[in-house]
Amino acid sequence: MMRLRWASALVGMPLYVGLCLWGRVPFTLAVLAVAALGLAEMMRAYREQGIRPNVALAALGLLGPAIGLLPDGKGPFSSWQLLDGWTASRLLSAVVPVVVFVALAWEVLRAARTGEIHPGRNIAYGLLCGLYIALFGGLSWLRDSTDRSPGRFPALDAGAALILQVTFCVWASDSFALFVGRACGRRKLAPLLSPHKTVEGAVGGLVVGLLVGALFGGLLLGSAGIGLLIGAIAGMFGQVGDLFESALKREAGIKDFGGILPGHGGVLDRFDSLLFVAPLVALLLLILGRLEFRF
Repeated sequence: MMRLRWASALVGMPLYVGLCLWGRVPFTLAVLAVAALGLAEMMRAYREQGIRPNVALAALGLLGPAIGLLPDGKGPFSSWQLLDGWTASRLLSAVVPVVVFVALAWEVLRAARTGEIHPGRNIAYGLLCGLYIALFGGLSWLRDSTDRSPGRFPALDAGAALILQVTFCVWASDSFALFVGRACGRRKLAPLLSPHKTVEGAVGGLVVGLLVGALFGGLLLGSAGIGLLIGAIAGMFGQVGDLFESALKREAGIKDFGGILPGHGGVLDRFDSLLFVAPLVALLLLILGRLEFRF
Protein backbone atom coordinates (compact mmCIF):
# COMPACT_ATOMS: atom_id res chain seq x y z
CA MET A 1 0.00 0.00 0.00
CA MET A 2 2.76 2.47 0.93
CA ARG A 3 4.59 1.74 -2.32
CA LEU A 4 1.43 2.54 -4.27
CA ARG A 5 1.02 5.79 -2.30
CA TRP A 6 4.56 6.89 -3.07
CA ALA A 7 4.31 5.85 -6.73
CA SER A 8 1.09 7.86 -7.14
CA ALA A 9 2.68 10.83 -5.37
CA LEU A 10 5.75 10.74 -7.62
CA VAL A 11 3.47 10.99 -10.65
CA GLY A 12 0.85 13.34 -9.25
CA MET A 13 3.04 15.91 -7.51
CA PRO A 14 5.02 17.03 -10.59
CA LEU A 15 1.79 17.14 -12.61
CA TYR A 16 0.11 19.30 -9.96
CA VAL A 17 3.09 21.67 -9.69
CA GLY A 18 3.42 21.83 -13.48
CA LEU A 19 -0.24 22.85 -13.89
CA CYS A 20 0.23 25.48 -11.21
CA LEU A 21 3.26 26.96 -12.98
CA TRP A 22 1.60 26.72 -16.40
CA GLY A 23 -0.91 29.44 -15.61
CA ARG A 24 -4.07 30.53 -13.84
CA VAL A 25 -6.55 29.23 -16.42
CA PRO A 26 -5.00 25.75 -16.93
CA PHE A 27 -4.75 25.29 -13.18
CA THR A 28 -8.35 26.42 -12.62
CA LEU A 29 -9.63 24.12 -15.35
CA ALA A 30 -7.72 21.23 -13.77
CA VAL A 31 -9.15 22.04 -10.32
CA LEU A 32 -12.64 22.22 -11.82
CA ALA A 33 -12.16 18.80 -13.43
CA VAL A 34 -10.90 17.30 -10.17
CA ALA A 35 -13.83 18.87 -8.30
CA ALA A 36 -16.25 17.31 -10.78
CA LEU A 37 -14.62 13.90 -10.23
CA GLY A 38 -14.86 14.41 -6.48
CA LEU A 39 -18.53 15.30 -6.76
CA ALA A 40 -19.18 12.17 -8.82
CA GLU A 41 -17.39 10.07 -6.18
CA MET A 42 -19.43 11.58 -3.37
CA MET A 43 -22.75 11.22 -5.16
CA ARG A 44 -22.02 7.58 -6.07
CA ALA A 45 -21.01 6.72 -2.50
CA TYR A 46 -24.26 8.10 -1.09
CA ARG A 47 -26.40 6.49 -3.75
CA GLU A 48 -24.89 3.12 -2.87
CA GLN A 49 -26.21 3.73 0.64
CA GLY A 50 -29.73 4.41 -0.67
CA ILE A 51 -29.41 8.20 -0.36
CA ARG A 52 -30.14 10.36 -3.40
CA PRO A 53 -28.55 13.80 -2.93
CA ASN A 54 -30.25 16.47 -5.02
CA VAL A 55 -28.11 16.77 -8.13
CA ALA A 56 -28.86 20.44 -8.83
CA LEU A 57 -27.87 21.58 -5.34
CA ALA A 58 -24.76 19.40 -5.39
CA ALA A 59 -23.71 20.79 -8.79
CA LEU A 60 -23.87 24.34 -7.41
CA GLY A 61 -20.65 23.51 -5.60
CA LEU A 62 -18.79 23.57 -8.91
CA LEU A 63 -19.27 27.34 -8.99
CA GLY A 64 -16.60 27.51 -6.28
CA PRO A 65 -13.66 26.16 -8.29
CA ALA A 66 -14.99 27.89 -11.43
CA ILE A 67 -14.48 31.31 -9.84
CA GLY A 68 -11.09 31.68 -11.51
CA LEU A 69 -12.71 31.53 -14.96
CA LEU A 70 -14.89 34.60 -14.41
CA PRO A 71 -13.84 37.65 -16.45
CA ASP A 72 -11.57 40.06 -14.63
CA GLY A 73 -10.38 42.26 -17.48
CA LYS A 74 -7.03 40.46 -17.65
CA GLY A 75 -7.36 36.86 -18.79
CA PRO A 76 -8.62 35.24 -21.99
CA PHE A 77 -12.15 34.89 -20.62
CA SER A 78 -12.55 38.67 -20.23
CA SER A 79 -13.49 38.87 -23.92
CA TRP A 80 -16.54 36.64 -23.59
CA GLN A 81 -19.47 38.83 -24.55
CA LEU A 82 -21.94 36.59 -22.72
CA LEU A 83 -20.19 37.14 -19.40
CA ASP A 84 -18.42 40.42 -20.05
CA GLY A 85 -19.01 42.80 -17.17
CA TRP A 86 -20.52 40.18 -14.90
CA THR A 87 -19.08 39.91 -11.42
CA ALA A 88 -19.25 36.71 -9.43
CA SER A 89 -21.90 38.20 -7.15
CA ARG A 90 -24.17 39.07 -10.11
CA LEU A 91 -23.72 35.62 -11.61
CA LEU A 92 -24.48 33.89 -8.32
CA SER A 93 -27.47 36.10 -7.61
CA ALA A 94 -28.91 35.11 -11.01
CA VAL A 95 -28.08 31.40 -11.02
CA VAL A 96 -28.43 30.24 -7.42
CA PRO A 97 -32.12 31.16 -6.80
CA VAL A 98 -33.17 29.52 -10.07
CA VAL A 99 -31.26 26.33 -9.31
CA VAL A 100 -32.62 26.18 -5.74
CA PHE A 101 -36.20 26.61 -7.00
CA VAL A 102 -35.71 23.88 -9.62
CA ALA A 103 -34.18 21.58 -6.98
CA LEU A 104 -37.11 22.03 -4.60
CA ALA A 105 -39.67 21.54 -7.37
CA TRP A 106 -37.87 18.42 -8.57
CA GLU A 107 -38.00 16.85 -5.10
CA VAL A 108 -41.75 17.42 -4.97
CA LEU A 109 -42.24 15.88 -8.40
CA ARG A 110 -40.00 12.91 -7.63
CA ALA A 111 -41.80 12.19 -4.36
CA ALA A 112 -45.19 12.36 -6.09
CA ARG A 113 -44.04 10.13 -8.94
CA THR A 114 -42.08 7.46 -7.05
CA GLY A 115 -43.67 7.47 -3.60
CA GLU A 116 -40.19 7.84 -2.04
CA ILE A 117 -40.84 10.79 0.22
CA HIS A 118 -37.39 11.94 1.30
CA PRO A 119 -37.20 15.57 0.13
CA GLY A 120 -35.55 16.84 3.31
CA ARG A 121 -32.85 14.18 3.26
CA ASN A 122 -32.17 14.57 -0.45
CA ILE A 123 -31.92 18.35 -0.19
CA ALA A 124 -29.71 18.17 2.90
CA TYR A 125 -27.27 15.74 1.31
CA GLY A 126 -27.30 17.74 -1.93
CA LEU A 127 -26.32 20.83 0.02
CA LEU A 128 -23.63 18.87 1.86
CA CYS A 129 -22.10 17.67 -1.40
CA GLY A 130 -22.30 21.14 -2.94
CA LEU A 131 -20.74 22.91 0.05
CA TYR A 132 -17.94 20.38 0.33
CA ILE A 133 -17.08 20.54 -3.37
CA ALA A 134 -17.24 24.35 -3.27
CA LEU A 135 -14.18 24.26 -0.99
CA PHE A 136 -12.11 23.53 -4.11
CA GLY A 137 -12.75 27.20 -4.85
CA GLY A 138 -10.06 28.06 -2.31
CA LEU A 139 -7.42 26.66 -4.66
CA SER A 140 -8.78 28.61 -7.64
CA TRP A 141 -8.98 31.78 -5.55
CA LEU A 142 -5.36 31.49 -4.38
CA ARG A 143 -4.12 30.90 -7.94
CA ASP A 144 -6.12 33.84 -9.29
CA SER A 145 -3.39 36.49 -9.01
CA THR A 146 -1.09 36.94 -12.01
CA ASP A 147 1.01 39.70 -10.45
CA ARG A 148 4.68 39.10 -9.81
CA SER A 149 5.60 37.24 -6.67
CA PRO A 150 7.16 39.40 -3.91
CA GLY A 151 9.48 36.52 -2.99
CA ARG A 152 12.92 35.46 -4.21
CA PHE A 153 11.52 34.35 -7.57
CA PRO A 154 10.09 37.47 -9.26
CA ALA A 155 9.33 35.58 -12.48
CA LEU A 156 6.84 33.49 -10.53
CA ASP A 157 3.18 34.58 -10.43
CA ALA A 158 1.95 35.56 -6.99
CA GLY A 159 -0.88 33.07 -7.39
CA ALA A 160 1.52 30.24 -8.22
CA ALA A 161 3.67 31.19 -5.23
CA LEU A 162 0.64 31.05 -2.92
CA ILE A 163 -0.51 27.67 -4.22
CA LEU A 164 2.98 26.22 -3.89
CA GLN A 165 3.34 27.65 -0.38
CA VAL A 166 0.04 26.18 0.80
CA THR A 167 0.58 22.85 -0.93
CA PHE A 168 4.12 22.35 0.36
CA CYS A 169 2.95 23.10 3.91
CA VAL A 170 0.07 20.62 3.65
CA TRP A 171 2.15 17.90 2.04
CA ALA A 172 4.93 18.29 4.60
CA SER A 173 2.54 18.35 7.53
CA ASP A 174 0.55 15.32 6.34
CA SER A 175 3.66 13.29 5.52
CA PHE A 176 5.47 14.05 8.76
CA ALA A 177 2.34 13.42 10.84
CA LEU A 178 2.14 9.96 9.23
CA PHE A 179 5.85 9.33 9.82
CA VAL A 180 5.84 10.42 13.47
CA GLY A 181 2.59 8.58 14.14
CA ARG A 182 4.02 5.33 12.81
CA ALA A 183 7.37 5.80 14.55
CA CYS A 184 6.37 6.88 18.04
CA GLY A 185 2.62 7.47 18.17
CA ARG A 186 1.02 6.24 21.40
CA ARG A 187 -2.10 8.29 22.13
CA LYS A 188 -4.96 8.11 19.65
CA LEU A 189 -6.14 11.46 18.33
CA ALA A 190 -9.67 10.52 17.25
CA PRO A 191 -10.00 6.72 17.30
CA LEU A 192 -13.68 6.70 16.38
CA LEU A 193 -12.95 8.64 13.18
CA SER A 194 -9.42 7.59 12.20
CA PRO A 195 -7.87 4.85 14.35
CA HIS A 196 -4.34 5.35 12.99
CA LYS A 197 -3.99 9.07 13.78
CA THR A 198 -2.12 9.91 16.96
CA VAL A 199 -1.57 12.99 19.10
CA GLU A 200 2.18 12.68 18.58
CA GLY A 201 1.72 12.58 14.82
CA ALA A 202 -0.55 15.63 14.91
CA VAL A 203 1.99 17.60 16.93
CA GLY A 204 4.80 16.52 14.61
CA GLY A 205 2.76 17.55 11.58
CA LEU A 206 2.05 20.97 13.10
CA VAL A 207 5.72 21.58 13.93
CA VAL A 208 6.86 20.67 10.42
CA GLY A 209 4.06 22.77 8.93
CA LEU A 210 5.35 25.79 10.87
CA LEU A 211 8.96 25.17 9.82
CA VAL A 212 8.14 24.64 6.15
CA GLY A 213 5.77 27.61 6.24
CA ALA A 214 8.41 29.97 7.57
CA LEU A 215 11.11 28.69 5.20
CA PHE A 216 9.07 28.79 2.00
CA GLY A 217 7.25 31.95 3.11
CA GLY A 218 10.51 33.86 2.89
CA LEU A 219 11.41 32.31 -0.45
CA LEU A 220 8.05 32.38 -2.22
CA LEU A 221 6.06 35.16 -0.53
CA GLY A 222 8.78 37.48 0.73
CA SER A 223 7.46 37.12 4.29
CA ALA A 224 8.44 34.41 6.74
CA GLY A 225 5.74 35.70 9.11
CA ILE A 226 2.91 35.13 6.65
CA GLY A 227 4.47 31.82 5.71
CA LEU A 228 4.44 30.86 9.39
CA LEU A 229 0.71 31.67 9.63
CA ILE A 230 0.02 29.57 6.54
CA GLY A 231 2.06 26.75 8.03
CA ALA A 232 0.02 26.94 11.23
CA ILE A 233 -3.24 26.73 9.28
CA ALA A 234 -1.90 23.80 7.27
CA GLY A 235 -0.65 21.99 10.36
CA MET A 236 -3.91 22.36 12.27
CA PHE A 237 -6.75 22.53 9.79
CA GLY A 238 -5.25 20.11 7.28
CA GLN A 239 -5.72 17.44 9.94
CA VAL A 240 -9.21 18.73 10.70
CA GLY A 241 -10.06 18.38 7.01
CA ASP A 242 -8.72 14.82 7.00
CA LEU A 243 -10.80 13.93 10.07
CA PHE A 244 -13.91 15.55 8.61
CA GLU A 245 -13.69 13.41 5.51
CA SER A 246 -13.05 10.36 7.71
CA ALA A 247 -16.26 11.21 9.58
CA LEU A 248 -18.18 11.39 6.31
CA LYS A 249 -16.81 8.01 5.24
CA ARG A 250 -17.59 6.44 8.60
CA GLU A 251 -21.14 7.74 8.39
CA ALA A 252 -21.53 6.30 4.89
CA GLY A 253 -19.88 3.00 5.88
CA ILE A 254 -17.12 3.16 3.25
CA LYS A 255 -13.31 3.05 3.37
CA ASP A 256 -12.63 5.49 0.51
CA PHE A 257 -14.77 7.73 -1.66
CA GLY A 258 -13.14 6.31 -4.80
CA GLY A 259 -10.21 4.38 -6.18
CA ILE A 260 -8.91 6.48 -9.05
CA LEU A 261 -5.59 7.15 -7.28
CA PRO A 262 -3.72 3.93 -6.41
CA GLY A 263 -2.82 3.85 -2.73
CA HIS A 264 -4.77 7.04 -1.97
CA GLY A 265 -8.36 6.18 -2.84
CA GLY A 266 -10.32 8.85 -4.68
CA VAL A 267 -9.59 12.50 -5.36
CA LEU A 268 -11.46 13.55 -2.22
CA ASP A 269 -9.25 11.23 -0.17
CA ARG A 270 -6.19 12.97 -1.61
CA PHE A 271 -7.40 16.58 -1.41
CA ASP A 272 -9.24 16.48 1.93
CA SER A 273 -6.57 18.48 3.78
CA LEU A 274 -6.19 21.10 1.04
CA LEU A 275 -9.97 21.56 0.91
CA PHE A 276 -9.95 22.97 4.44
CA VAL A 277 -6.62 24.78 4.31
CA ALA A 278 -6.87 26.66 1.00
CA PRO A 279 -10.11 28.59 1.76
CA LEU A 280 -8.86 29.51 5.24
CA VAL A 281 -5.56 30.78 3.84
CA ALA A 282 -7.48 32.77 1.22
CA LEU A 283 -9.58 34.37 3.99
CA LEU A 284 -6.44 35.14 6.00
CA LEU A 285 -4.78 36.83 3.03
CA LEU A 286 -8.00 38.74 2.29
CA ILE A 287 -8.01 40.10 5.84
CA LEU A 288 -4.33 41.02 5.53
CA GLY A 289 -5.00 42.80 2.23
CA ARG A 290 -2.82 40.46 0.16
CA LEU A 291 -5.67 38.92 -1.86
CA GLU A 292 -8.56 40.49 -3.75
CA PHE A 293 -12.18 39.59 -3.12
CA ARG A 294 -13.54 37.84 -6.24
CA PHE A 295 -17.26 37.80 -5.37
